[in-house]
Amino acid sequence: MVFEHLFPEKVLESREWTGFFLAFIYSTLAIIIARLLFPANSGLVSVVFVSIFLLPYFEIILKREELQEKHEKHHTFWHLFYDNLDVIRTYFFLFFGIYLAFMLYTFFSPYFGYDVSAVFREQLSLESVRGGATFGFSTFMDIFLNNWWVLLACFVVSLIAGDGAIFFIAWNASTWGTIFGYRALAASVHTGDSALVALLVIVFITLPHVILEGGAYILAAIAGGVLSDAVDKASEVRKFVLYFISAVMLYVVLYLVAAVLFNGPLLGAIMIVGALVLLYAMQYVFEDAGDSFIFKYNFQLFLFAIFVFLVGAFVETLLTVCVSVDCVNVISLQNYP
Repeated sequence: MVFEHLFPEKVLESREWTGFFLAFIYSTLAIIIARLLFPANSGLVSVVFVSIFLLPYFEIILKREELQEKHEKHHTFWHLFYDNLDVIRTYFFLFFGIYLAFMLYTFFSPYFGYDVSAVFREQLSLESVRGGATFGFSTFMDIFLNNWWVLLACFVVSLIAGDGAIFFIAWNASTWGTIFGYRALAASVHTGDSALVALLVIVFITLPHVILEGGAYILAAIAGGVLSDAVDKASEVRKFVLYFISAVMLYVVLYLVAAVLFNGPLLGAIMIVGALVLLYAMQYVFEDAGDSFIFKYNFQLFLFAIFVFLVGAFVETLLTVCVSVDCVNVISLQNYP
């Protein structure tokens, strides 16, 4: 790919913050190309393009992470987590580069005569109507269980395709950026106040949720991607294929049985526990001690991602209260996604 020569991988490895500019530039190119070639579905296609552009860099990041874990002498979760913060930071910089690009292009598009609802139709279609005056456990569980499947998909897709979860990361970054930019424009029309002020307020209010939930997706993607790279022996590949097919079949059976007996949050809890049990059984795929250690660390990393995700869901539930009409009517966030 020609773009790879514009931004050498060594630059991204040595200076993680350059990932922000890399993602911003690639997002810009992706939006332009998607709008020119696929105007009817430019929102979705732009995410596909930016994922393709960034794919080589994610391959390098995950390979470096796996080698670092393999040669690590201190076998504790927090020591490894601290050592691998550079990888996590790189993912965050890439994530926020995409996030800011889609937010700014959404925000400024109307000033150049573009219809935001047409350019980013797919992202804006996910804008939901939420908000209320009180904190509710049912709201928290709805948010957590609905987004849990995205978190699990990030891990599983990375597990199968290595760096395949880049699409989910890019999609969430683009969706949040688009919706927040659009909300700022809507708030300006509704209140007559500055759209830029509304955008800054929205970014400030939603930043904790974006960091937590986006961070959970990133941790899940890293955990799955590193495990995918660790399955490198022919015998391990055969075991993994058998394991994966069996796990999917068992999970489908579990869902069919549990759906008959339970519903609501209890059904969701059973499916989460079932997924974790099946994922933990994957340790038997790995043959040598080094790979087994990599599995244990990255499984713990996925559990940590779920914890971060729980906190993010709690914060998002609070935001559904704070963005009610009575709380912040000044910026018109009644329909915060």
